[in-house]
Amino acid sequence: MSGILPDDVQALRDALEASPDDVTVTLNLTRRSAEKVLELLEAEHSTGAVVLPVKDLFTSTEAASMLGMSRPTLMKLVDAGTVEHIRVGSHRRIPMRAIAKYQRERQSEHEEAAAALEEFRSNITFKGDL
Repeated sequence: MSGILPDDVQALRDALEASPDDVTVTLNLTRRSAEKVLELLEAEHSTGAVVLPVKDLFTSTEAASMLGMSRPTLMKLVDAGTVEHIRVGSHRRIPMRAIAKYQRERQSEHEEAAAALEEFRSNITFKGDL
């Protein structure tokens, strides 16, 4: 738990034990720890799933699997600049934040497309309806 002070961990435990409902607690986190908490909350909000990655950088094969696409498709997105990557020697690694960002953007695009389709469907008048 680097970046999180032991007092902060205890404050969170105490708050959770004290209340069966929502808790309010103030924590002092490093920027990196705060970013990880944000990624966790965003992942839970967007997909309902909570995933705790054990590392920050993933191979293209791992990232493609996490995104539910083929590696060649992911590499096209990387080459186009749609998905951020980091060079490690001659290899490209995909940061967890880039995977989460792409998932959020894709979810948002799907929601917008579904809303547009529903609006279009509700505006169509069929010949039999006249």
